[in-house]
Amino acid sequence: MTTYLKLLTTTMYDRVGGVRDHIIKLKHYFNKANEMKVELSEKFLKWLVLESLPASFDTVKLTFNALKEEWTLEELMSIVVQHEVSMKKNETHSIALVTDQGSNIKKKTSTQEFWRL
Repeated sequence: MTTYLKLLTTTMYDRVGGVRDHIIKLKHYFNKANEMKVELSEKFLKWLVLESLPASFDTVKLTFNALKEEWTLEELMSIVVQHEVSMKKNETHSIALVTDQGSNIKKKTSTQEFWRL
C-alpha cells in the first residue's frame, strides 16, 4: 500500500510517452491503493494528475480550478491530451519558423557580399 501511495503522489509527467499514458499509470496506482482499503476520492486523483503536470499545462490547471462544474477523469484526460497535441503543433511551427528565418539571413548575407565585390 505504501508503495502505491508513494508512486501516486510522487510520479511526475516526464514527457516520455504521452500524457494519456501518464494519467493511466496514475489511475492504476490509485486503483491499487483503493483495492487495499485506502479510500481516496476521484477528486483527489484529478488534483494529483494536474499537480504532476509541468508548467506548460498551467492553462489547463487554471481552467479546471476556475470552473464551477467538475470534469470527470475521462474529460480531464481528453482536455489534457488535446492541450499536449496543441503544444506539439506549436513546437513544430516554432522550429519551422526559426529554420525559415535562418535561411533568409543566409540569403541576405550572400546578396550583400555579392554587391561588395
